[in-house]
Amino acid sequence: MGAWDSGIFDDDSAWDFLDTVGGSDAPQEIFKTAFGTAINADYLEYDDCHAVTVSAACIDNMVNGTQYADQEVVNTFGEKHDISVSDLKVDAVKALHIVLSDKSELNDLWAENEEDYPAWKQNIEDLILRLT
Repeated sequence: MGAWDSGIFDDDSAWDFLDTVGGSDAPQEIFKTAFGTAINADYLEYDDCHAVTVSAACIDNMVNGTQYADQEVVNTFGEKHDISVSDLKVDAVKALHIVLSDKSELNDLWAENEEDYPAWKQNIEDLILRLT
């Protein structure tokens, strides 16, 4: 059974993308691609939504030192990578807004879950606030 909960890393797709980021020598390019895909999409597919949220969380760690429960790759990201994040922050916020819009498969799926949707949405909104 796969993981599914309201936290940014509570989904198998998020874990898969985090593995990609953690094993990369060029995470900045991965982040740019994730945000660009979202910004230019007519409709953002499920896995691409997770690429945005995980990338934004890594930037959140770099900028704010935010720690995520049981996420060593993210929690040490700022220590291990020297990335210019000024442009990335702006694109991350734009992309996160798309994840929360009606142009997002992840948002559509969460909206069907009336009980847990507010918690998921709040997690994304909090991430946006930390990056603005």
